[in-house]
Amino acid sequence: MTISTNWITNRQFDLAWYIGACLSSYLMIYLSVGWGLPAMLLWWFWILSVDGPHVFGTLSRTYLDSQEWSIRYKLFLGSLLWFSLGPLLLFGSIASGSGVPYFAFLAFASLWAYWHVVRQHYGFMVLYQKKNGEAAGKANPVDYWVYYVLMLAPFVSFLIRHPEARKQLGLSLQISRLERAIVSSDHVVIVAALAFYVAKEIYYARERGTWNLPKNLFLLACVPLHLLIFLHPYLSTRLPIPLYVVFVTFYHNIQYHGIIWFYNRNRYGKENSNYGPAGWISKNFAIYYAAGLVFAIAYRYTNWYFLGLKVPFLSGASSLSQIPLGMNFRVSDLAFAFWWGFAFQHYYLDQKIWRLSKDKRLNQELKLVTAV
Repeated sequence: MTISTNWITNRQFDLAWYIGACLSSYLMIYLSVGWGLPAMLLWWFWILSVDGPHVFGTLSRTYLDSQEWSIRYKLFLGSLLWFSLGPLLLFGSIASGSGVPYFAFLAFASLWAYWHVVRQHYGFMVLYQKKNGEAAGKANPVDYWVYYVLMLAPFVSFLIRHPEARKQLGLSLQISRLERAIVSSDHVVIVAALAFYVAKEIYYARERGTWNLPKNLFLLACVPLHLLIFLHPYLSTRLPIPLYVVFVTFYHNIQYHGIIWFYNRNRYGKENSNYGPAGWISKNFAIYYAAGLVFAIAYRYTNWYFLGLKVPFLSGASSLSQIPLGMNFRVSDLAFAFWWGFAFQHYYLDQKIWRLSKDKRLNQELKLVTAV
């Protein structure tokens, strides 16, 4: 049996940015549980250091790329409508006198945020399948379904068992007998999926004589981390909800910076290329990351001011944040709803600009095929 070792970028880069990135989330867990660092401090550090800049990463290859803008301007302009969703539903709640529209918005935002993370990891798995000569995506149904079971089933268990998650979903504090049965069945499915995947990999390795090392290292990085976060008896039930966002997303952000930089270097690093601001921002990683930090500070601190949050370098609740809008809503709620637009637009654009099956040029920039 031979071991296939075709990487997306190269071995060192992949191990550091795509696979080893998961260590950053383990570090966040240790800093929270082991050192007892405040949830707000970790949340603030995560947003400024990697999350805000990773949103900028999408902008660097869309709005700042003059050629992409000329081709996809309808998509880029239309995606701005996502900023209106939160405010519309908030004012819908005020007009109707019911909190249901705004509650639906919050639930939608949380679920799409996690789905966005899951889809990114799926994209990396597909890249490793393609690179190592395996059937990719839905053409590889075993990997496809096992992956989604192992990413989604632990999250379902978490939603049912975590007290704050139950409250946000409108469930009673007491877990019912039916819900306990669902959790037990959910855990059985997770164990079965793990066993089935291992057996499948052993069988195919013997039949085909090759084993996809990068894909399995990637899954070994992602899957145990999600199982730990969402199934560990203490971690999955006792911590504040914002910490789970940090744990799940920190390494997701690092992976995204890695693939964005690989793409940007391949596309904008060519001689005599004319891509507008994207070209000079991508001259080196330091410039790219510095631009991302400036963007993160600008849009996040503006948001935190209107939210009235007490984060480092802000004094806390501002008078503007407390202005009532109707019912129990204030300007801070409107700011929260509006600024979700940055995340929504990021999620939406990502669905459009990373379509390997439909974008030949993207395959060339990621060096999945040879440019003609």
